[in-house]
Parts: sequence; C-alpha cells; structure tokens
Amino acid sequence: MPAFLKNALLVIVVTFLCLIALEPMTRLFVDTGKTYELEMWKYATRVKQRDYRPDIGHSHRPNAHADLMAEDVQTDSHGFRSPEIPLTPPPGVARIAFSGDSIAMGWGVGLKETLPMQVLSTLKAQGRKVDGFNLGVGNYNTSQELASYKDLGAKMKPDIIVLIYFINDGEPMPIYDDHNWLEEHSEAYVVMKYRFDALMRSSGEVPDWKKYYRDLYKDNAPGWKKTQEAIAGFAKVAKDAGIQLIVVHVPELHELKPYPFADVTAKVRSVVEAQGVQFVDLLPTVENLDPPSLWVTVPDPHPNGVADIAMSKGIVPALIPMLDKLCSTQQKGC
Repeated sequence: MPAFLKNALLVIVVTFLCLIALEPMTRLFVDTGKTYELEMWKYATRVKQRDYRPDIGHSHRPNAHADLMAEDVQTDSHGFRSPEIPLTPPPGVARIAFSGDSIAMGWGVGLKETLPMQVLSTLKAQGRKVDGFNLGVGNYNTSQELASYKDLGAKMKPDIIVLIYFINDGEPMPIYDDHNWLEEHSEAYVVMKYRFDALMRSSGEVPDWKKYYRDLYKDNAPGWKKTQEAIAGFAKVAKDAGIQLIVVHVPELHELKPYPFADVTAKVRSVVEAQGVQFVDLLPTVENLDPPSLWVTVPDPHPNGVADIAMSKGIVPALIPMLDKLCSTQQKGC
C-alpha cells in the first residue's frame, strides 16, 4: 500500500476513535448536571414530546420526570408542572391558569420556587381560597401558549388567566428536525453544536442578543405579527368565557438599569392594553438588584428562585382586585 494511503487511513482511524471516545468523555467530565446545553437537551428528550399540530409543535409528556439543573421536574397527568388538581375547582375556590414559556415552567428552580407556585402560596397565606395550574412549556411563543390553553387549559375551568410574557415570545414558530439522530442521542454532538453557535455569535457571524431581540419586534416581523394575533386571541377567549386575563411582563435579566428594551416593553404594553387587558411590568421588582444574582447560573439568565420571589410580589397585588370581584360576584377566592 502506498505511503500516502497508509497515512490517510491512519488519520481516518484515529479520527474515528477520537470521535468514539468523545461521547463517554463528555458524559463523564462535561455533564455536571448544570451544563446548560445538556440540561436543555435532557428536557427536550425526557420531558418534551413532538406534537404535530402546526399551532403547538411540542408539549410536555404527561407524568414525565427528570432531574434538570439539579432540580426535580415532574409533570402531572396533563403535562403541567404543578400539583395535580381536579378538573373542576372545589366550591369557593378561584382557579388561576398560568401560561408562558420556560420562565413560567420554572426552568432551573424547584417546584415551590416557580413563579406560579410563589403566587399561589402567597395568596393562600393571605387566606385566599385559590388553586391553579402551570401551562408553561419551554420554547413556546405566545401563539403556542394560546393553542395550548385552548387545548388543555380551558377544560380546567380557570377564573383568571395569568399570561407570563417574555421578550422572546415574539419569536416565530420553532423549526423542528425529526431526523437528526445525533441531536437526539449524543451529548458530545449537543455540546459541540452549542459551543460552535456561541463562537459564531461572539465572532459577529450571527446577530448579538440585543439585536436579535429587537429585530423580533420590527413592524413587519412575522413572529411579532403572530404574537399580536395571539394576544388578541387570549383576550377573546377570556371575554367569551367570562374569565379575567392579565399579562405580566418578565424583564430580560442581562441588564436591568438602564433597561435596554424599554421600547419593546412599551410596544407590547400598547398591544395588550388595546385589547382592554391589564398589563403589569415586573421590571420594578428586580431593577435595583444585581443581574447575575437573579440568574439560574452565571451563563444562564433564566430567573432563579430569588428572582421569582421578587417578581411574584409584583403579580399578587394585581390579582387581589380580580379575586375581590370573584368573591363579591361568585363567592370564589374569598
């Protein structure tokens, strides 16, 4: 065999063996239980499931269980990350539906620290008769949240809907790839792909995070157009069912003072209030705190338990008048 063929074969064999070794090395040394991209991958493969309805795309598996970011994540028989409750609220109980994405779901925090559970526990501590459920699913936009509410939330007969809005809710429908075996099974592939994407962002080959978010809210952006339709859809669903709706805005936690997306918040507020729906900006609850102190981990700016506790204090006062109305008219939530 010619020398160059031997060398080429040697390179191929060595490369193949290195790739084979990369997977166990990744699982042994990189998978610490708090590596963001791997924990998101576990969430996608162990808790989420593909939903081929075009307005939903993916959902939570019922009765799923996984350890994610060192926290126990379980879903109930409906796929909600909240304790199981009966389909019909008990007499005198006001039921609250929480809709949103990974922030509502409670990425990186224990069940009791999630924003919905913080709100419910605070209201119960005040003597209010309430229960609720968490429709939050990671990577949902507002259109998916509306479709999920219609499919799963409405049958739980809530009295109040809390739509937890985050700046990336203006994204268009996710693109799904059902045929990437490596992405489904290889931790090494997931890590390499994520790090390559991060390198591209840092090198300026893709838009930085501020430009990315702001571009979502251009007047002609398709995701923003769909988001506006979905907000109107939530308002109609609530009005038709005699349900009270409130939209609470969770700030992007990289920078808080001055907040770089005040213009985007104002744009969302305008759309919400045009529907006659109350809008509550939660930025004032956290803007004087150090941003990294509010993150799940330093590379992962999802709100941690400290942030959820602080932001819940901005939601509860807005719910009190709604509960008072239910109490006086239907003897619920008193």
